[in-house]
Amino acid sequence: MFQRPTKPAFPARTILLIAALAIALVYLLWNAQQAPSAAQSDEKTEQDEAEKESAEKTDGGLWPAEWFYAVREYPHFSPDVDAYSLGLETARLQENAARSRGGWPGFTAPWTVQGPGNIGARINTIAVHPVNRDIMYIGYSGGGIWKTTDGAATWLPIFDKQNFLSVGDITLDPKNPEIVYAGTGDPNISAYPFIGDGIWKSINGGQTWQHLGLTEARIITKVIVDPSNSNIIYAATMGLPFERTPNRGLYKTTDGGRNWQKVLFVSEDAGVIDLVMSPENHNVLYAAVWDRIRNNKESLVSGNNARIWKTTDGGTTWKKMEGGLPQDAKSRIGLTIDPQNGQRVMASYAGADLTFNAIYETLDGGTTWKKNAAVGLDPYFQGGFAWYFGKIRINPYNAKDIWILGVNTFRSVDGGQSWAFAVGSNNDVHVDHHDITFTDPNAFLLATDGGLYQSTDDGQNWNKIEQIPTTQFYRVAYNPFKSDVYYGGAQDNGTVVGNSFGKNDWTPVFGGDGFQAVFHPTDPKIQYFEFQNGSIFCSVDAGQNFLNGTEGIDDADRKHWDMQYIMSHHNSDIMYTGTYRAYRSFGHPAVWQPISPDLTDGIVFAPRFHTISTLDESVFDPNLLYIGTTDGNVWRGNPGNQNWEKISTTLPNRYVSAVKASLNEPDRVFAAHTGYRDNDSTPRLHRSDDRGATWKPIVGDLPNLAINDLQLIPGHQDSLIFAATDGGVYATLDGGKHWERLGFGIPVVPVYDLDLNPSQKTLIAGSHARSIFSFPLDSLRLGADVSVFDPNAIRIPGLMVRPTIASREIGIQVTNLNSSQTAEVVICDLQGKVVWSDTFRAFQRELQPVDISAFPAGIYVAFARVGSRNLGYRKFVVTGE
Repeated sequence: MFQRPTKPAFPARTILLIAALAIALVYLLWNAQQAPSAAQSDEKTEQDEAEKESAEKTDGGLWPAEWFYAVREYPHFSPDVDAYSLGLETARLQENAARSRGGWPGFTAPWTVQGPGNIGARINTIAVHPVNRDIMYIGYSGGGIWKTTDGAATWLPIFDKQNFLSVGDITLDPKNPEIVYAGTGDPNISAYPFIGDGIWKSINGGQTWQHLGLTEARIITKVIVDPSNSNIIYAATMGLPFERTPNRGLYKTTDGGRNWQKVLFVSEDAGVIDLVMSPENHNVLYAAVWDRIRNNKESLVSGNNARIWKTTDGGTTWKKMEGGLPQDAKSRIGLTIDPQNGQRVMASYAGADLTFNAIYETLDGGTTWKKNAAVGLDPYFQGGFAWYFGKIRINPYNAKDIWILGVNTFRSVDGGQSWAFAVGSNNDVHVDHHDITFTDPNAFLLATDGGLYQSTDDGQNWNKIEQIPTTQFYRVAYNPFKSDVYYGGAQDNGTVVGNSFGKNDWTPVFGGDGFQAVFHPTDPKIQYFEFQNGSIFCSVDAGQNFLNGTEGIDDADRKHWDMQYIMSHHNSDIMYTGTYRAYRSFGHPAVWQPISPDLTDGIVFAPRFHTISTLDESVFDPNLLYIGTTDGNVWRGNPGNQNWEKISTTLPNRYVSAVKASLNEPDRVFAAHTGYRDNDSTPRLHRSDDRGATWKPIVGDLPNLAINDLQLIPGHQDSLIFAATDGGVYATLDGGKHWERLGFGIPVVPVYDLDLNPSQKTLIAGSHARSIFSFPLDSLRLGADVSVFDPNAIRIPGLMVRPTIASREIGIQVTNLNSSQTAEVVICDLQGKVVWSDTFRAFQRELQPVDISAFPAGIYVAFARVGSRNLGYRKFVVTGE
């Protein structure tokens, strides 16, 4: 292997020109060995600090988005929350550490929030400063806590340093409204992974936060601070929804949150969903209990534990309310208490059939209850998923003014004798309402699945008052004819289009739960959009009109909620999709024909667990298609002769989130899976160089987070890979040995989809909590040399030497060689004498070891060239023994 030519391959004078620089380098390198650098010290300090600190009813009444989340847990039906928590913490700490050390070149560039801010997302809770009404807080189901101090003119995120950004309740201390309590987790329990890690407290209006515990309770539904003693706090919790656990019920602290005592526990499958306190006697509380378990094998939404409990001694003893209340199985219960009369309590019930059941009222502190006649109240105002709502409120300024929330909201202005439609889609207000706050007798704030709305004229008119980029995206897309805008399919908000220049002016282009958009590469008139359950539509006139795009697909086929479809790289008149079997179409609008048998395991658990989840076509071979399924299968198929071969025998038996054919090597393919368990060493990302015959893991040092999508780049021999995870976007420059969190500006939130905008040279990331981001790919540097990223270019080969200080061995690699290239590498001392040389080829894609133990101590220079092209030099120091 080793060659020692007698004649130097490079002119000695070239080497001597850098001798002076090399001597200076020796000094710096030796000093670097003796003491840690300031950057290293800063990194440790920062890391130590961080360580301190729509309404379609499906599947028995489950909220539609649950289907999407549920199947991604296959086949481990009870997710390991400890592993998930550790993964999120790792992601956050890695970002903090990267800020101080710099990371790989270009990885410190910021993400740009493209938007939208005007589309919105689900807000669970509202809190308003009791004195200064311009100060408001809102908590999102996945997007954290946002605050305004100027009456909603501007909003800022104040909770982004936390690992869990799902917020169920925000409460201000009645004695000091600068003290803010945040209960994490989503009380609506409609989707995984929107759990939390307990209660957080801020003493300065949200500038900094302190954790108060109750991590294992996972979903905090209500926090009440005793108005007469701020050290007494009650926390209602639903517990971990995936399994039966004793960590649920009502907790109380008498020392400001240092210690908590469970004061009400009903069942391991039921928690406290709502809580109210008497305005006159703060030892009197009413708690509503809800039976709720949600995993892939079970969805318990109602039961015989659905009852109201009362305490008169601050939680020491409890009495179950009867006196006219239902005693059979019910679903979610909501409570409200008259702020002027603690004897008057109202409760809304969802029935076991998951529709609205009734309103009950007591005027004697719960001794007797009377069912409200509900005159004028539409019994279907909560759809077939009444468990998703459960909020009833009495206006504190007017006890006769009562509101009950649902898909649309109804109101009584005569104390409950009659009801009428109050607000909803008829007012151009987004449907699905989750909280309402009264800022004066005739001014209201309403939290919806589409953002925050305000009325200042007693509900006659409503305006959306937040422009916050928190939309939850499933898919993103690139339109080659509108390369300056971004497309995304969003949960409950359709498909929308826009960019950062009009962040608050994004335009809806299609409805439903938005999913994949596909654009013809040469004909701007041909566009495809999709909503849930594989409902594809085609426009042949640039979006003016839409035609059915599923002709030929059997309606009875099992379909993924997010059914993927693609347009062929080789013939734009051909498209592919999959239900439980693969389909191919010809022409536009698409007319489909099946081209495979059932590619899933059949129906083992339930239909939704056995569908096609992802597919991709080779850019080299029009007869090479890869398909992945929700039940862990990966297939290689030939659309021409319709031969299919299963290639996942050695892969994890988990939901396949992405299969991607290499853009650089004809026989290479990548497969990613979601799903993870603590102490499970099975990698979740694999590469095959022989079309799936064999696989090798390339998960490297990725944190324990689900991988949702991959994005490959042409021209880099697949050294550069992007991965969308439940904790942001990661990237590798060495084919998967080492990964770093990409860029800054995306909090620790799930990113479900990636795409490439080659015209703008940006990576597009669709987050499921904070809208769409773009990353400037020109900022990336591949190898040690400075080179601007170009997604359409063939990379110039480069030379890498690691480490730069060594005594026995170094590693040398020539990057970005194509299969026809070889590189000559020599090592010279400072006198120009060649002490080592070798030839490198494209298949050597890792650092090759070089024995330097016989080299005298000193400075050495490695040179490389391909043909007549010089690749530059790299200096290193041999320290000797």
